[in-house]
Amino acid sequence: MTTKRLMLLMATLWVTAGAAWAQSGKIEGRVVDQEGEPLIGVNVIVEGTTRGASTDLDGNYFILNVRPGTYNLVASYLGFDTVTITDVEVSTDRTTTINFELFESGLMLGEVVVSAQANMITRDRTSASAKVSGDDLTILPVDNFQQAVSLQAGVTRGQGGTLHIRGGRSSEVKYYVDGIAVSNPFNFGLSVPVENTAVQEVEVISGSFNAEFGQANSGIINIVTREGGDAYRGTFISSLGGYFSNRDDIYFEIDEANPVGIRSFEGSFSGPTPFKPIKFFINARYSEDEGHLFGRRIFSPADSSNFSSANADSWNIVSTGDSSIVSMNDRVGLTTLGKLTWDMTRDIKLSYSFTRGYTRASFYNHMYRLNPDFMPTQRSENFNHLVTWNHVLSNRLFYNVRVTANMTNFTQYVYEDSTDPRYRYIFGRGNQPSFMFSTGGVDNYYLDRNSATYALRFDITRQTGRHHLIKAGFEYRYNELNYEDFRIQVNPFTFGDFTPRIQFNDARLYRQYSRTPLEISAYIQDKIEIEDLIINVGLRFDYFDPQSRVPTDLRDPDNSLTNRPEEEAFRDADVKWQFSPRLGFAFPITASGVIYASYGQFFQIPEFQRLYENPRFAVRGGTFNTVLGNADLEAQRSVLYEIGLQQQLNPFLALDLTVYHRDIRNLLGTQLFEAYSGGDSYGVYQNVDFGSVRGVTAAFSLFEPSSGLSASLNYTYQSVRGNGSDPQQAFFDAQNNTEATAVLIPLAWDLRHNLAGTIAMRLQDWNVGVTGEYRTGYPFTPRDIVGSVVTEQRNEARYNPEVYFDLRASRVIRIGGVTGQFFLIGENLLDFYRTDRYPNLRRDEIEASRASGIERVNTREDFVRNPLVQPTPRIIRAGVQFDF
Repeated sequence: MTTKRLMLLMATLWVTAGAAWAQSGKIEGRVVDQEGEPLIGVNVIVEGTTRGASTDLDGNYFILNVRPGTYNLVASYLGFDTVTITDVEVSTDRTTTINFELFESGLMLGEVVVSAQANMITRDRTSASAKVSGDDLTILPVDNFQQAVSLQAGVTRGQGGTLHIRGGRSSEVKYYVDGIAVSNPFNFGLSVPVENTAVQEVEVISGSFNAEFGQANSGIINIVTREGGDAYRGTFISSLGGYFSNRDDIYFEIDEANPVGIRSFEGSFSGPTPFKPIKFFINARYSEDEGHLFGRRIFSPADSSNFSSANADSWNIVSTGDSSIVSMNDRVGLTTLGKLTWDMTRDIKLSYSFTRGYTRASFYNHMYRLNPDFMPTQRSENFNHLVTWNHVLSNRLFYNVRVTANMTNFTQYVYEDSTDPRYRYIFGRGNQPSFMFSTGGVDNYYLDRNSATYALRFDITRQTGRHHLIKAGFEYRYNELNYEDFRIQVNPFTFGDFTPRIQFNDARLYRQYSRTPLEISAYIQDKIEIEDLIINVGLRFDYFDPQSRVPTDLRDPDNSLTNRPEEEAFRDADVKWQFSPRLGFAFPITASGVIYASYGQFFQIPEFQRLYENPRFAVRGGTFNTVLGNADLEAQRSVLYEIGLQQQLNPFLALDLTVYHRDIRNLLGTQLFEAYSGGDSYGVYQNVDFGSVRGVTAAFSLFEPSSGLSASLNYTYQSVRGNGSDPQQAFFDAQNNTEATAVLIPLAWDLRHNLAGTIAMRLQDWNVGVTGEYRTGYPFTPRDIVGSVVTEQRNEARYNPEVYFDLRASRVIRIGGVTGQFFLIGENLLDFYRTDRYPNLRRDEIEASRASGIERVNTREDFVRNPLVQPTPRIIRAGVQFDF
């Protein structure tokens, strides 16, 4: 987007009338005297803020627009003693009920201070969700908030660590930070990194989320970041550690891992600026991980071997590497966040935040264990600017306007200069025998993609009477996507020299596009709060314009065979829109029990990279060598039903039980086509996949503040079935000449039983946090006695269960106003690994490999033992933390 457009959006901020309730909470209650009679006009204020209210004729009050956190609530009235209730917890999108009883001043009680009684159930919650506070993140052995999210009921991890909420694909999760969506438009992953000490609260909504949230098919992860206060506060955390495992048969050369190869330095500082109405918060983290997946530099890119002879003794194998151990999954990261908050008046707040994240990482490919310099490096840099204007018009009405600019950039290459002469080693690498590691060459793939998303969001909230909290809003999102990838070509027979070249005119080797998809949404929601009934009813409207073209004849997608006029060969992709109703109920059945139920329809356009892939629609010759994007994809849709019970079992223990069903339609898949040329077949993304999820979750929570003990135990049983785990599943099946699935089968992340628990103990001089997970095995397709896949039993077999334990223990030392901690963290303490992931080689297979001569380079056993199928080995870290 041009600078002029951005300035126009910024100007709109100042002249438009929109905080989202989704980033604040509500306090309500009743004030009576010692006889139980209502008191009129009592002042109730949230200490340390500008928020407050007065009681009405019935002694009722409510306070809107309160940020998540813990507060003191003060009630004062002429002729009565002031009462302060401490430790009042306010959560995002929740109502906290606090009642007061005031005594006449003549009773000589003086000011009364009491602590709020912890309520472990949320009476106004109409669907399943879970919250994790920033304080919890610092005591548990979690390196980021995603690890804490994965421990919640209804959330599971895929075999590669991806998050799945209620059985959905990982791309069906939407991330919000401070009230605005921050997903990368290419793949819908989180585009804005947020470190633990910057988090105020994380909410995981796995049930029917309100109409204010959209473009998500399975769940919402909503993050609220911290902001500065009236006092200076700071945190500094530093740690060193490494990988400690004796399983060198699983992790190649793991004994070479640096014991201090994992390094992290994080700090946060906040407080008032010299201009006191303006507060600041800054956070930064630098991290390094030298990795645990190693290769050995036996070969270098310049090496070229000849395996053409039928006699292995005659092979010419050139190896000029230095035999050094090389990390193949190292990573460096730097995250910064800054926020300024200006309380312009009692009722107007303006804030600006800036986030930057940078990572440089290599990624392991087992084929290149002995030629690690073949592999490219990935670099990612993200920026986010957010301006928020919060205006309280009255004690019943407030609005918020948000303007954001989010930029992402991702590259992947070996050498930054695509004409680097070292790319000449692409040429001359002939075929190698099967089951042999790469013996030379360099990767010729080059990727450079970037995006910019500019969004304007307006939300308004009004309390109507005592019972209706009405919210409405709209959002406009303009995306700019720029994509370029290519295969560098080196061929002296074709070009006359070894100069690396880019074949810009060959659509099969060079792909480039710029697209500007447009998203518009609006919603209205009413939260009806009656004494024994809470109703959430909402309606959302989503509009999407891909602003691209698609071929009209899929047997000649690039118009190279029929050569029709362009207006006949291509057409504009259709605009997509949908109304999505949301409905939820909560029925308080006792003072300590609530039944809830919800229904919702959800709408999500597939990842944008699927819409625009292969933009010139060129089909590579042969059988199933090409997949084409489709800008005319329909939205993926799901319908969710759930019913649950919250029950506080005693003052310290509560249970949350939920039963749910998801019906998924229009899921992204691939459809197969054959070109007019005959024999040239390919795949096109289409809405042809489908699925169904059924599940039960049980979440126990324990909180005993006097002993400093809190704990949780989250159990998920679910059946996740569909016709394809990957959108390209049908395409892969066609490549392998196997029959595509037309029935529901277990998907790759279908964990029937998942049990996760946490324990946190805050003692006077010690803090201890423990997490544990038990997962039943992931599904896989069995093989017959000769190793062939039994496609009729796809994903019907199960791997062994998995068990993980992590620990964080710290010794607390207090000196003056500084609290120090010396801590020790252990991840995967049992050093669990998957014993059933490697094939059992038959004797004849081993003997055949030896006879073939491949052991001049590597053994067959080494080749099939790919460590990527294994979890991360044991990590031990030690560090210090200072809070002031």
